[in-house]
Amino acid sequence: MATTTAAKGRAGIPAWLGWLLPVVAIAALVTLFLLLNPIGSLREVPAVEAVAVERTVLKADEIALELRNDGPDPVTIAQVLINDAYTSFEISDRKLDRLESSTIRVSYSWEEGLPLGIALVTATGVTIEHEIEAAALTPEADGSTITIYALLGLYIGVIPVAIGLFWYPALRRASKRWIGFFLAFTVGLLGFLLIDTVAEGLELAGETAAALDGLSLFALGAVGAVVALTAFEGFLAPRRANQSGEHVGRSPVGGLALAYLIAAGIGLHNLGEGLAVGAALAGGEIALGTFLILGFAIHNTTEGLAIVAPLGSEKRRPSLWHFVALGAVAGAPTILGAWTGGFLFAPAWAALAFGVAAGAIAQVLWQIARGMTRDHGLASGLGALGLMAGLVFMYVTGLLTA
Repeated sequence: MATTTAAKGRAGIPAWLGWLLPVVAIAALVTLFLLLNPIGSLREVPAVEAVAVERTVLKADEIALELRNDGPDPVTIAQVLINDAYTSFEISDRKLDRLESSTIRVSYSWEEGLPLGIALVTATGVTIEHEIEAAALTPEADGSTITIYALLGLYIGVIPVAIGLFWYPALRRASKRWIGFFLAFTVGLLGFLLIDTVAEGLELAGETAAALDGLSLFALGAVGAVVALTAFEGFLAPRRANQSGEHVGRSPVGGLALAYLIAAGIGLHNLGEGLAVGAALAGGEIALGTFLILGFAIHNTTEGLAIVAPLGSEKRRPSLWHFVALGAVAGAPTILGAWTGGFLFAPAWAALAFGVAAGAIAQVLWQIARGMTRDHGLASGLGALGLMAGLVFMYVTGLLTA
């Protein structure tokens, strides 16, 4: 009875209604403001019109543009110019409200390798320009192309990581000092990947439609990854108990669990690498795509070493299936990234993906550094050397993908 009375409150109002009332009041305030529009009379300037071209698809004698209203006011597409000449077009929705998307299709005999200047003219006369530096046929999502992208993902992600896992027998015979060196090498490797991922993510955030706020998408992805991996760590970490047997917290993860965390962080980063390769090939940048493929293949070999580094001090050798799973977790996302980059690439979702990767790598870095001993940690001689070696090695191999 006492609990029921307390839940209702002194005024006899149920607790759930007390939580709901402020929400209803805020909703009513917003609705009233939108209906009355008290600042509408202050605006004596033309509408603010902005349209973002999120994706371009080139087919034989056809150009398709995926658009999004990137401004606060509705936009009506009235005309389309290609290379300064008006042309007929089809559009799924001529009037775009805020954040609404639409697709324009233009029948046009473009020439491969030549630039295309596209201009969209709104009903109010505002011109939105978009340029294609070198026209190239966009790959179609058929069985052959899907297979090629999957093979590329295997080549730049799965196979190099698997090759790196073969360092495990050598690590098993290494002393604690050298295991500390390779753990520090892993920190340097992941630290470089973190810097690279943040830089790529911020660049993609800048290319995202302003209305979608790419920077916030990047931040949401990073924070979400940290929260998810922290929860996963809590599930994997062994419980600590005091002398009386009471639970007092959890110990840092180590060994096989840490290897899986590292593989997850690297896998999310490799998802971004797959996005880059797929987008480059879809845009007709075959030379760049080839260079990226070779560079990433060499670059990613050391990622297998980073994954097995925590296993060097383990007394029991993990089963073969664990090594298969570690390679899949770290390498297979490259295939998904290549498919997404080749067929569905959009800066907004790419920024979110790179945010997730950055958060995951940062969380894994924290786990490794926290689990290293003082004698064989980053402050020791071999530890500092390993950290610098990891950073320098990733920088040198990263030049192949620049």
